[in-house]
Amino acid sequence: MDTLDKRLMQTPDLNKERLEKLKSFFPDLFTVEGKLNPDELKKIIDPELVKETEKFEFRWFGKSGAKRTAFTPSKATLVYDEKRSVNPDDADGNMIIEGENLETLKVLLSAYRERIKCIYIDPPYNTGKDFVYSDRWDESKEDYWEHIGITQDGVKVDTNTDSDGRYHSNWLNMMYPRLLLARQFLRDDGVIFISIDDNEVHHLRKLCDEVFGEENFITQIAWRRTDNQANIGTFAKVKEYILLYCKIFQFVELYKMSLTYRAMKEYRYNDSKGKFRRAILLDKTRGRHEYDVTTPTGKVLTGPWMIKEDEMLRKIEEDEIYWTKGGDEQPYGKIYLSESEGQIPNDFLGIEFGTNQEGSLEVEALFNKRYFDFPKPCSLIKHFVTIGTKPNENHFILDFFAGSGTTANAVIELNK
Repeated sequence: MDTLDKRLMQTPDLNKERLEKLKSFFPDLFTVEGKLNPDELKKIIDPELVKETEKFEFRWFGKSGAKRTAFTPSKATLVYDEKRSVNPDDADGNMIIEGENLETLKVLLSAYRERIKCIYIDPPYNTGKDFVYSDRWDESKEDYWEHIGITQDGVKVDTNTDSDGRYHSNWLNMMYPRLLLARQFLRDDGVIFISIDDNEVHHLRKLCDEVFGEENFITQIAWRRTDNQANIGTFAKVKEYILLYCKIFQFVELYKMSLTYRAMKEYRYNDSKGKFRRAILLDKTRGRHEYDVTTPTGKVLTGPWMIKEDEMLRKIEEDEIYWTKGGDEQPYGKIYLSESEGQIPNDFLGIEFGTNQEGSLEVEALFNKRYFDFPKPCSLIKHFVTIGTKPNENHFILDFFAGSGTTANAVIELNK
């Protein structure tokens, strides 16, 4: 009887069941938020009545309001906190500002517009938990929940689930105005690094394409954030991403890294000018230049070559060709260690650039307590700063999601 009573009390939601059935057969009729799209349904019922007006655009609920928020003047002011300041006279221009970052960015804009060379941010990830990040300063959290429909009579009735549009919209509404302001801080040759995980990387790419311009996308870096993995689930998630954009692509200059031990080992040849490594000149796949080259023993080699004939003749004249010994006698260019400007960065970073575990230990060593979840290691941020700025140029660096303060620590260490 108890079981029967429970069944009678659980009235099925027939509309929901029908929609779920429809979605299982026709998922293309539903939006990314899981809502039925009437226009897509009309195309099936009577395609002739539907006018094709599609255009490629990135839209979400609250976008217009988020943009207005970015350009609304702030009434906030900065107040110097003498008690919490440490050696202010010897700070070399370094500042830590505590405050809501959107309002603080607006206050700083007049002084630092188009002066920042490199920005690094590690914003809060959209992990599927309740994401509340209101830019309406005149209401409480409870008012905000009521405002966006999460509460009913003060009782929380909904969560920020993946099937709900708020899951992405709330996060995008937080990021959009801050990125719009961030672009105004960058110099024409400035760059911005943004850490992100799988949940929003695809949306962040679209958002940054809109804010910075698709043509100013440089790369998407994958970073192995942990040196171990849990053997649960379907796939172990061991990486995160860093999106790299610039202000104006034709003006940007990314700086090279110091050669790694492995790269240094390539400079294993010596002549009177010093150590060098070999560079391929004869390449049947990539070569574009056809001419004959005579080896020291009189053998004639045909192309295709990687360099033009006049450049080849100059290298032969100045002893910048390495000839292999034996029957093949292949010419290679010489790239000298003394002339190397370093190594260009790549888009995959292994555990040699640090892990979340190392970041946690670094923070714990400073504060004797683990205040932050998954902080970035100092070595990772130092790598980004090295790529984005040049030593001894007094470049400004900005982090407006400072969290554990790793960016500040990285810059201070690089300045030593």
